[in-house]
Amino acid sequence: MNLLSTFYNFILDIKPLPMPTQAHVLDWMTWVFCGVLVLLTLIIVNSRRKFTYIVRALFSPRSRNQLLRESKPLTEWIYAFLFLFDFIVIGMALHLIISTFLPTISQYFAPFPLFLTCTATAAVFYFLKTANLYLLAFIFNCPEDRSNHEQNRFFCTTCCSLLLLPLTIAAAYTSQFSWLLLYALLFIACYLFAWYRTFKLKSNQFNFIEFFLYFCTIEILPFLVIIKLMISFR
Repeated sequence: MNLLSTFYNFILDIKPLPMPTQAHVLDWMTWVFCGVLVLLTLIIVNSRRKFTYIVRALFSPRSRNQLLRESKPLTEWIYAFLFLFDFIVIGMALHLIISTFLPTISQYFAPFPLFLTCTATAAVFYFLKTANLYLLAFIFNCPEDRSNHEQNRFFCTTCCSLLLLPLTIAAAYTSQFSWLLLYALLFIACYLFAWYRTFKLKSNQFNFIEFFLYFCTIEILPFLVIIKLMISFR
């Protein structure tokens, strides 16, 4: 009876948690997250089979081949919607990182415009790399390798965004940004696997020198510049 009485007293003493002090900030985040979830739901409901192949394509050659037989990658409506999903999720994660670790940048933006800027930056960064990939493929005359790598980049970005969404939601509503550090490990693993898949599909036209030039100028250099800028602002 004493244990039961103690338990009841414990239940009665529970008090509701206070509302977060930044509730006005979380309001627009909630709408963005709801919009992203609705967008993902529409994609899955209207094209569940193709969405499944896209998610598996990076890891399963069979799913990739089936996807290539049934559609032309990166040209249909589902890819446009997935690009939108990817950039919104990445933009939200960048917004949280900048707001938390780079206050010297975030002080010049209101929260929602900062999110829009991060989303637009992620999209521009992705498509600039794609344009450079087309240029190098034209110079070295290896369109097949360009197509394979472009598809793998998209599959990798989509898989990473699907993993990033729940971690970003957790970081936004718990203020525990270690969730985003966990994503860094998942991103590196997917990124390396995407390159592994690209090499397995490469043609005889693609040699080590061309890969070295591409990897250093298009893949590594932009990240080094971004890290340098973040350290400078920090």
